[in-house]
Amino acid sequence: MAVYPPPMLTTSIRKRHLVLLTPLVLVACGGGVSKYQGMEPDVLFQLATTEFEEGEHDNAIEALDRLLVAHGDWDRIPDARMLLGHVYFARGDYLTARSEYTRFLDRYSGRPGSADAALGVCRALAALAPTPQRDQGYTQEAITSCRNVVIDYSGLPQAAEAAETSNRLRFTLAEKDYLNADFYFRRKFYDSAIKYFEFVANLYPESEFAPKALLGLYHANQAIGYDDIADQARERLLADYPDSEEAGMVRTDGSGS
Repeated sequence: MAVYPPPMLTTSIRKRHLVLLTPLVLVACGGGVSKYQGMEPDVLFQLATTEFEEGEHDNAIEALDRLLVAHGDWDRIPDARMLLGHVYFARGDYLTARSEYTRFLDRYSGRPGSADAALGVCRALAALAPTPQRDQGYTQEAITSCRNVVIDYSGLPQAAEAAETSNRLRFTLAEKDYLNADFYFRRKFYDSAIKYFEFVANLYPESEFAPKALLGLYHANQAIGYDDIADQARERLLADYPDSEEAGMVRTDGSGS
């Protein structure tokens, strides 16, 4: 990557300047010199943008860190902070990206870019959401964050994306509860299975796991002799999800077997 000189120095002056100062800088910095030392903020920001677009995330972060430390009073510091969040997100460092977006919202609330920063928090937490088999703490936090974007920035494209992300994450929670129910059902712990099947059917009726959960409720209640409750689950399955595979299973002979 080419090193850009300070724009106010001529070539000859710049060379003398570097010859005189390099030993001092090496001592002060413990032997290393930042390649962004002495650059003006607009140059640093443009460099960081270029590095980011080219996938050179470490270089972009170094340039932005230099900008934020050396030019804290620059009038485009909020833009630099936002870009830093984007770089960390692109690098896959979602926790740090979340911190940068949150810092933007804390310091520049109400300014242009706030919706992007709020969506950035939503995206970062969503990226941290684990597979359904693991603890869903980040998933729950992401859903809350995304819903706040929907409320706070209603009508904006950021709100629409946040709503879509929130709905997708809800399906992850539905799958998590369904897997728990299936785990207990297969081990004949029917009371525990029924609890989780009910969670799925009642909390996530729009998900693909809702008809599966109702079928599970039907079988689990049959297994412990609660035929009347089993029949209620069957009727609900047929009424609410008539075209589902699970409805076809209980419709075949009226027993679900």
